[in-house]
Amino acid sequence: MTLVVPGSAQLALGRRTLGIVAMTVWGAVSVVLGWLLWSGLSDPTDLISMATNDRLLLTLQLSLIVLTIGWLGLLVDAFRLGRPFFRFPRMRTASVVGVNLVVILLLGASTIVAAQTINAPRRILSGMFSSTQVSEPLHGRYNILLIGSDSGSDRYGMRPDSMTVVSIDADNGRTVLVSLPRNLENVPFPLDSPMHALYPAGYNCGDRCLLNAVHTAAAKRSDLYPGSTDPGLDATIDAVEGATGLTMNYHVLVNMKGFARLIDAMGGLQVDVHGRIARFGHTDSWKGRYPQYWIEPGFQVLHGKEALWYGRSRYEADDYTRMGRQKCLMIYMLEQLSPKKVLLNSEEIATSSTQMMATDIPASDLSRFVDLARKARGSKISTVSLVPPAVSVVDPDYNRIHQMIADAIAKSEGEPTWRRASVEVSTPSTPGPNMETTGAAKDNPTKANAVDDLGNAC
Repeated sequence: MTLVVPGSAQLALGRRTLGIVAMTVWGAVSVVLGWLLWSGLSDPTDLISMATNDRLLLTLQLSLIVLTIGWLGLLVDAFRLGRPFFRFPRMRTASVVGVNLVVILLLGASTIVAAQTINAPRRILSGMFSSTQVSEPLHGRYNILLIGSDSGSDRYGMRPDSMTVVSIDADNGRTVLVSLPRNLENVPFPLDSPMHALYPAGYNCGDRCLLNAVHTAAAKRSDLYPGSTDPGLDATIDAVEGATGLTMNYHVLVNMKGFARLIDAMGGLQVDVHGRIARFGHTDSWKGRYPQYWIEPGFQVLHGKEALWYGRSRYEADDYTRMGRQKCLMIYMLEQLSPKKVLLNSEEIATSSTQMMATDIPASDLSRFVDLARKARGSKISTVSLVPPAVSVVDPDYNRIHQMIADAIAKSEGEPTWRRASVEVSTPSTPGPNMETTGAAKDNPTKANAVDDLGNAC
């Protein structure tokens, strides 16, 4: 009776006050859980808001522990009141004690699992979303810079391997992904950027001054960015804003090794591999003789390291090909990272996420972005990639690039492409004759670099 309806045994055995109090608490908890279930099924926005509220999660965690201790106390009290050995002398002591111990252990174990599940988002909130500065949408959109990198022992400084701007409609979640090649040259800085004073004509010191080298160039320039904990990152954000014509609301810095752990925590990703992909680079090309070092074409589940190679491999390919694959990884994660999967793997996802990501998105904005991500799952995601032949990475026409991005945003919002949706740009000039092209760029296996429906392309 105590297991099914806490307090009912006390009520039946004469301890009416304790029984009524316990059953009232049980009824209140049941009503709250029922409301949460109904709310989560009908409109998960409120549930998401609660799941991203650290104080509420802590209160829930402590309440769960207190309620479980009370429940266990009721079980012991019911056993005492029932006096089974006195009422039923032939009852086997070992059986009765064994059943009660199993019930108590199951209840305690369930509480531990539930407490850990609640603690997982708290770890993510405290570990990653510690910023308190909120950025409001610009022209009805959020622009978030995703930077994928790893700073290994063989590198000087941190060089971003992947840079993508995610532009999200603040109302309906419609998303445009803008990919920037790491070897983009002559990147301009906004007029109010400290880097503009050093490079008024853009970052134009030859093939050494690429977009992904901005971080290293400014990494120790605290004189340019006083009070900044990462001047190189701030300079990179300025460069991306100059290149795209979009102002960034937030950034997300993704560590590649942590990304692989996140994929493992999810149980892998189902991926449609369009062409054979190497799990090695040019320095260890001898591995190409062995089939285990290749990701074969077809539908398959990729785990952490395999998914990382899928997004990073350039053997028999190039930067632009892998940029397309990286966008496909994003759409696969958006589609497959379901609430059920998060709940079942919450502890592993929390651990891998804190190792994978650093961001200035505040916890107070999380519920808004989770809701937008939920809406984005039901709409088409379009892409713009600043790659040949549309864009020359050696001598880019940034006016034209700004127009390409503005047109893509306007199209995603259902507006005519001539309307400059969220940026003001000067009149685009005619594409230059030096727009280089490579075989890999013209024949991207994923077809994902410039499409109106990324999910269909992948």
